[in-house]
Amino acid sequence: MTDTLAPSVILSGITHRYGQLTAVDGVSLSVAPREVVCIVGPSGCGKSTLLRLISGLESVQKGEIAVEGQQLATAGRSLPPERRPVGMMFQDFALFPHLTVAGNIAFGQTDRPRAERMRRVNELLETMALTRYADAYPHTLSGGQQQRVALARAMARDPKVLLLDEPFSALDEQLRRSVREEVVRIIRASGIATIVVTHDPEEAMEMGNRVVVMEAGRVVQADTPVNLYQRPANSFVARLFGEVNRFEATVRDGHIVTPLGRVMAPGLPGGTKVEVACRVEDLELVPLGARPDAVPVRVRHSSFLGPATRVCLDLGGSEVHARLPGHVNVRAGEELSAAMAAERVMVFPAG
Repeated sequence: MTDTLAPSVILSGITHRYGQLTAVDGVSLSVAPREVVCIVGPSGCGKSTLLRLISGLESVQKGEIAVEGQQLATAGRSLPPERRPVGMMFQDFALFPHLTVAGNIAFGQTDRPRAERMRRVNELLETMALTRYADAYPHTLSGGQQQRVALARAMARDPKVLLLDEPFSALDEQLRRSVREEVVRIIRASGIATIVVTHDPEEAMEMGNRVVVMEAGRVVQADTPVNLYQRPANSFVARLFGEVNRFEATVRDGHIVTPLGRVMAPGLPGGTKVEVACRVEDLELVPLGARPDAVPVRVRHSSFLGPATRVCLDLGGSEVHARLPGHVNVRAGEELSAAMAAERVMVFPAG
């Protein structure tokens, strides 16, 4: 298990500003060998700045970065990028158009004897299933093949930590999933501690052993994909990983009354203002009057999405949504009852 291994990379109290803007605010993070950690959050939350600090493209203003016990950077002291045991893959791949596939992979290994350099290049060509393209130029390759070349180049110097910045954003939707699965397989097999930055929560959950959620330069929650989804730290995290119905309410006698029914509020004193969130897939629709704990709703419209049907409902003049598996035949104007899966309702302090 990754948590039994000494961390490959440790970030301690990293703060970084651009003028008056605090891009990263007191971030501490560690990544173990063989672990893939995904950093996810909205644009401008500081996730790409963290990669630039680890790689040496930005200088640390406050805090410390260490890889396998070697201090890479602290305020006023920084190893240059070429001396860091770090491999980085950029979102646009940044392949050299005038170099062949083999030449791109070999680039940056000039400190190695030629025989050793070619051995490593050939090894990576085989790992990435690119041997037949060794003498090809990047513009003749597909997007997925270019991706593998960029990954091979990042791994060529045997880095202790691998950084991937939005690695799949340049690929079309159809290609993205298959390439993503292949890249993750290669990375996990390599055993290199890896940090992936993405704006796509689903991608982060699929790739990461752990997922780090950032907002406004800070780490909001760092946890497994399952815990992030089922036990989010706050409303922001809950909404990031899936659509929710949200209600504001006040705790009364250990309970919260919402438009979708009453839920328990253990440990919260009376008068506490809270936000109640229910994922759309946790809202069940049944015939009118079929359940005593359900409330009447009216169908506004529905959309068939293939794996599921999304239903928009009128609840006393407000709008709520349900996501039901498969094709569900409901009609606009139809009256039904809706009930929340009470054990999965999320309650957060307001604000």
